[in-house]
Amino acid sequence: MYPVYNYHYRRYGPRVRFKPVLYLVIFVMLAIILINCLVVLYPVLSKVGHGLLNLLLAWNDRDPRGVIRVAVPVMAWSGSKEDTPQVAGTGVLTAQLARLFSLDQQRQMQILAYQMPLLAGVVKPEEPTALVTAPKLEPVPDPEAAQPPQSLSAQSLVAIYNTHTGETYALTDGMERLTAKRGGVVKVAEALEDELEKKYGVRVARSDVINDTNYNSAYTVSQGTLQKLLEDNPAVQVVLDIHRDAGKPRKDSLVSVDGQQVAPVLIVVGSDARSPFPTWRQNYSFAQELAAEIDKQYPGLCLGVRIKEGRYNQFLHPRAVLLEMGSVSNSTEEAVAAARMLAGPVAEMVKRNLDS
Repeated sequence: MYPVYNYHYRRYGPRVRFKPVLYLVIFVMLAIILINCLVVLYPVLSKVGHGLLNLLLAWNDRDPRGVIRVAVPVMAWSGSKEDTPQVAGTGVLTAQLARLFSLDQQRQMQILAYQMPLLAGVVKPEEPTALVTAPKLEPVPDPEAAQPPQSLSAQSLVAIYNTHTGETYALTDGMERLTAKRGGVVKVAEALEDELEKKYGVRVARSDVINDTNYNSAYTVSQGTLQKLLEDNPAVQVVLDIHRDAGKPRKDSLVSVDGQQVAPVLIVVGSDARSPFPTWRQNYSFAQELAAEIDKQYPGLCLGVRIKEGRYNQFLHPRAVLLEMGSVSNSTEEAVAAARMLAGPVAEMVKRNLDS
């Protein structure tokens, strides 16, 4: 007897022969989808990366608290006894990154339509959008614009400077502070000067010296700046240190005044809580008068007067105050609009003190 061998021949049907081709087609489709996703996301990634790079470059190794302010907002301030707390708002820090992971239904449909031509007829083209946009304010007609400008006062009656010169507005500049540069608050101070001189005839002594190259010693440096301003301009009636607030969400950083959305104004007065300042109540009284005048001329613009523990150089003049023009969540344009409104109340306070 011989063993019987049964041979089974395997037939390679169409399914087996086409498997490599199918795998290749799937791989090519995935590659095309990945390339399209990268093309769509490239503008967003590049802009977000640019913003994050600017933020990193804005840190100063001489200012370690600047890193803490960004990385750990709850530990944002342990600064010198003169510094105003600067807390980085979580909304501002995460807004750019959140956009990267936000879902856009229309954009997803466009990608699908490219891969599946049958969907092309139901997908509408998408309008290009900017990563960060600052709303543009329509100019308000000025009934007094046709009138000839008033003649300037013989002497400077208002002194304006910026202790934190690098403070700026994230909606315009994409960051909260410029290191060793002039930020948006300097443009706000310039607009206030321009309005006081051209519209109200009040000559202004303004310094744009950079005082916060080392953030922790900004008030020590700006004290010398203000002293020089007062020595050169002994007739000064009002002293304004222009800042912007920090850590406020966008919804709390706008007020409606005469139908226009502008940055609110907060008046800050120092006290003797940390250092001797026996005359601080004179500054507080002036701040209350200024707030009342702002409410009279532009209701809703002023958030009132806040007393804080530092002196903020206000011991150098009885009518020196710190003004927070909006917050980091505003645009420079919104803060400038508020500054031009503020000029009227400031001019009235100057006139009132000259007449008394």
